[in-house]
Amino acid sequence: MSTIQYSDPLFEELLSRVPKDQMRTSSLSFGIASRIIEIMERRGWNQADLAKAMGKKESEISKWLSGQHNFTIQTIARVETVLGEDILSVKKYRSKPIGMYKENDAVKRRWLSEPEGQKYNGE
Repeated sequence: MSTIQYSDPLFEELLSRVPKDQMRTSSLSFGIASRIIEIMERRGWNQADLAKAMGKKESEISKWLSGQHNFTIQTIARVETVLGEDILSVKKYRSKPIGMYKENDAVKRRWLSEPEGQKYNGE
């Protein structure tokens, strides 16, 4: 069975006007909520179980899992501790000693003063 894909031009136009940082924020919020739900399902937990373990109301957990909550680092750390698994991971780039990054300071300042839309390429 084939699926017919329909794209509403008005919706696409409105979506194109949403700033990229807001789109990224929404994507991250939904990703965090999805990761929490995934871990809960693997453990056989529901919202009430997480609420009890966190010392929170079930309604607050429901808001978190809706994908529209602006999580703080502190809240993420607490959820990770309670669930016993990472929700987020932070990439670590450290191929040179810290002092060697100073050579790029002038390049970074130049990049920051360039018109918006140009990307810093580290050169």
